[in-house]
This record gives sequence, structure tokens and C-alpha cells, in this order.
Amino acid sequence: MNQLYILTDSNFTPPSELKNAVQEILNSGIKLIQYRNKSQNHDINLLKWVVSLCDEFGAKLIINDDPILAVNCGAHGVHVGKEDGGVLRAREILGDKAIIGASCYNDINLAIKAQNDGASYVAFGAMFTSQTKPNAKLCDHEIVKKAKEILSIPVCVIGGINSSNLQSVCALKPDYIAIISAAYKPNSITQNIVNLQNIIRK
Repeated sequence: MNQLYILTDSNFTPPSELKNAVQEILNSGIKLIQYRNKSQNHDINLLKWVVSLCDEFGAKLIINDDPILAVNCGAHGVHVGKEDGGVLRAREILGDKAIIGASCYNDINLAIKAQNDGASYVAFGAMFTSQTKPNAKLCDHEIVKKAKEILSIPVCVIGGINSSNLQSVCALKPDYIAIISAAYKPNSITQNIVNLQNIIRK
């Protein structure tokens, strides 16, 4: 499927720019957006507005790390890492219909557990050295291939993915390709997404 999954970021999309950024992302045809803000200063009304805008476009807003924040703003789901309480807790808080994503880093066993716990998708990475998480361990591409073979839920890849390496990622046939910095530079959001989509379609 190779669907782009765009993440916001407190550096690239501070609260003052979040509305315009999300509008541009949605106008570019993206159907899956993750709100990622590690500062913990969250504007609930702003996030509710983003959720309603996503609804208008038939898109989904996923909250990074925080199931309670997802509930409070009415988001469509949450993405949890190893320190965020796990898939079972997120499902308990958000209910059966929510999208629950789980970070599995470079560990296929974590992905199997997440699937068994009811995750909607699992994410592997970093695929490449990432500016957002420079100290993240790299994930061997063979792990993604294996995940695609043995898992029945969608597989997402993340970490340092940009126009120069996107084609090699597409060859792994992930369901979702998570993008952070490459969505915001070197050009406008719209142009960057167009460029990335063109590479995926090759």
C-alpha cells in the first residue's frame, strides 16, 4: 500500500503553525496524521479543531504516546512506545474502534506481542539515521520483510525516511511510511508531499 503517514513535530509545527500545517497536509491527500509534541503543552481546543478538520477530509488523527490526551481531544487513536503503558491499556482507554499503533523498534517479537494484544498496526525503525531521534537504533530492513510475511496487521516504517532513500523503503512493501522532517523541508509541505508521492508511484 505504501501510504504516507505524516507526523507533526513541535519544531516543524509549533502550536501557532499547526492549523496551517495540518490543512496543507490534508489538502495534499494525506489520510493519516500523527500529532507528536514532546513538550507536554497541549492545546485541547486546537487538537479538537484538528480532529474535526481530519473528519472533513476522511482522515485520521493519531496522538503520540498519550491515550488520555487522545480521549480528551476526540482523536481517532494513539501510538504507543515501550514506556507508554502498552497496547492493552490504550485499548482499554480508547475502546474497540480506536486505531492503536505500537512502536516495535527493531524487534519482531514486540510486534507479535502487539498484534496479539490488539494493535491496529506496528511500526519499525529507525530505518535510517534520524534528525528527530539521532540516537535511535537502526532497524535492519530484513526485519521489515519478515514482519510483512508473518504479521496480519499493517506494518509501518519510520526514521530518517526522505526523498533520497524512499525508493529503497518502498521495496520493503510497508503499509505505512511515516515521515517527519521530509514533510517540512526542503520545500513547502505541499511540494514535499508531491515529491514523495511521485517516488512512491514509480
